[in-house]
Amino acid sequence: MRAALAVVLSLAAATAAADERDIQRALIERDQQSAEFAAGARRGELETLHQKQLLESTISPLPADHLRVRMAQDRELLLRRALPLPGRPAVSLDPIPLKGFGD
Repeated sequence: MRAALAVVLSLAAATAAADERDIQRALIERDQQSAEFAAGARRGELETLHQKQLLESTISPLPADHLRVRMAQDRELLLRRALPLPGRPAVSLDPIPLKGFGD
């Protein structure tokens, strides 16, 4: 009788853990969708980052709350970078020298 009860309880716990993983994954995906919508011009960059993060979240041993915080920080770093100027790559831009009085 006790063995049957233990088996039933362990199955219920396994089901609850699987449900929790699904809920956390849905929360992560919802955060990512909101960020992509708000990003506008940066949507493509965010989609690439989010695909990498979703893959990482399935294999990471870290708690889901910690992962969500770290993912949000990574997203903020990506969005704070300056957008490149249209027309040519940013690495080949020539700085405009400043001129002082009397030059």
